[in-house]
Amino acid sequence: MVELRSYQSQAVSDGLELLRTNKIVCLSMEVRTGKTLTALALAEKYGAKKVLFVSKKKAIVEGSIKKDYELLKPDYDIAFWNYASLHKVVGKFDIVIVDESHSIAAFPKPSKRAKMLKVICKNTPIIYLSGTFTPESYSQLYHQFWISSHSPFIAYSNFYKWAKDYVYVYQKRIGAYKVNNYERANKTKIDARTKHLFLSVSQETAGFIQPIKEIFLQVPMNSVQKEMITNIDQRGFTSYAGELCIPANGAIKLSKKAQISGGTCIMDDGSVAVVSKNKVNYIYDRFQKPNKSDTSDRYNEYKIAILYVYQAEGDLLKEKFTNWTSNEDIFRENDDVVFIAQIRSAREGVDLSSADCLVMYSIDFSATSYFQGKARIQSKNRTKPARLYWIFSDGGIGPYVYSAVSKKKNFTQSYYNQAKYNK
Repeated sequence: MVELRSYQSQAVSDGLELLRTNKIVCLSMEVRTGKTLTALALAEKYGAKKVLFVSKKKAIVEGSIKKDYELLKPDYDIAFWNYASLHKVVGKFDIVIVDESHSIAAFPKPSKRAKMLKVICKNTPIIYLSGTFTPESYSQLYHQFWISSHSPFIAYSNFYKWAKDYVYVYQKRIGAYKVNNYERANKTKIDARTKHLFLSVSQETAGFIQPIKEIFLQVPMNSVQKEMITNIDQRGFTSYAGELCIPANGAIKLSKKAQISGGTCIMDDGSVAVVSKNKVNYIYDRFQKPNKSDTSDRYNEYKIAILYVYQAEGDLLKEKFTNWTSNEDIFRENDDVVFIAQIRSAREGVDLSSADCLVMYSIDFSATSYFQGKARIQSKNRTKPARLYWIFSDGGIGPYVYSAVSKKKNFTQSYYNQAKYNK
């Protein structure tokens, strides 16, 4: 049986009082501080005999969730279900643990998974887990609590009614239309109703001694990339090898420019144009483990993990790094492999702390991906520097995206336009 760390034991003790009083507790524990183990121990302390644990499929299948349960050996039965299979869940539970609960935070309308959880969690205490409950907006809290029969906002039957009291609603133009935007929530007013439900544990509190150091590297784009991006900006379309790419709107234009910056582009006929291998070659030359015969001191990192955004980028990386894996167990146990995975599939529940450094081939437009993804390399027991390398294309949109997501804002066309204007 595993022994909890002191801060985890304290969270269990404090969380027990919240569960008994409010039927809700939110474990706002920073990534790698052991929130899964804490939640499992809290469920046992509460006296649960039947527990439902909901998380992402990859986190359950390849992550440490089941391993933590086996290590703890609590006195209850547990069912693990991923979000995509919630429609198959049957029966009643003494407690539901909702892992990465920000994934049900969509607004103004509830997501399908939120609707299913609301039925499953009826009259049942909930332990919410997340390192980032509100990665983009405080409005994301409403539907997380909405699934509970004991929500602090139980008086509001839907988001729109709640927003009248808790959101500074404004109109935003999308094409020829103006629509209401609900992202500017009243944090002070929301905190007054919810703050008592949160238990926070920072990495500093947990004793992490290696904070992440972010390093920015630039790779030049070739003339083809520059011309394609210029064509999108000035003409609204581009082409390559006789195939057209005509983005339908501003959001797709940004996506296409991001693709081209990384060396690929999905054309209108569905074909993949590989317009540059500069980035993948740069990463290989800079980070690939040298041969034993290479006695130079130019390589600072040896065991690397690489995350990418677009599938075509992954194909380029896997072609170059033939010793790749997307299995974290294989990666952890072998020093001669490179971990390669898409950011959105690996940003939650994946432990890459055995890597010497994490390399971001490209950057996702989502703030959630930024905060969750970069933390994959961290661990309380890590003693070597936690380095995160961003590989940006010189002249690309990477720095603009970083500026947005690092401030908990999703990257959008309006943010891009404003950033360029203020540059």
